[in-house]
Amino acid sequence: MAQVLSFEYAGVSQRDDHVDSQRRDDPARRANPTALERDMSETLKSIVEQHGGMISRIASSYEARPELAEELVQDALLAIWRALPKFRGDANPKTYAARIAHNICISHVRKASRRKTEALDERLPDATPGPDDAADKSIQRERLLAAIRQLNLANRQIVTLHLEGFSNVEIAETLGQSANNVGVRLSRARSELKSLLGDMSDD
Repeated sequence: MAQVLSFEYAGVSQRDDHVDSQRRDDPARRANPTALERDMSETLKSIVEQHGGMISRIASSYEARPELAEELVQDALLAIWRALPKFRGDANPKTYAARIAHNICISHVRKASRRKTEALDERLPDATPGPDDAADKSIQRERLLAAIRQLNLANRQIVTLHLEGFSNVEIAETLGQSANNVGVRLSRARSELKSLLGDMSDD
């Protein structure tokens, strides 16, 4: 994800307006970040390298416009950065990042609830498409995204995490639900997606 990160790994986000300006502009502080800041920078860098694609896809499942989806990615990374002092080393970075990204996206959708939304489906293609089927893969992916964006927020969360390879137990951990509830909702969401994709094919 070439454009996903606009952070300075030295410790302070370029977009963090809540950081005291004197501390942010202090050359000595920038040259000598604290041990905590160094650890936070390394943790954030690792999250971006390993799970940046997942964060980007989560954002795309909530926002169709690329420029706004990219803003959501940046907002999610900023939120992750701010939350890192509370991050436990034994926690799962993937579920931690996914939970924060979903919270940011849900807040975005709720604030823009009157805006027309669009949508995604079963499983995002992982392999890079060859030249012959790139167009078909792109169309299928956009139809899937369009369908997912039409799900209610609760089901959209579950489906998006499922597409990222989360097990029902991991989804439950991320969303604070029971695994049984996740399984029921996922089954219902799959049925709804099949219906939505069928309706799209008829259009």
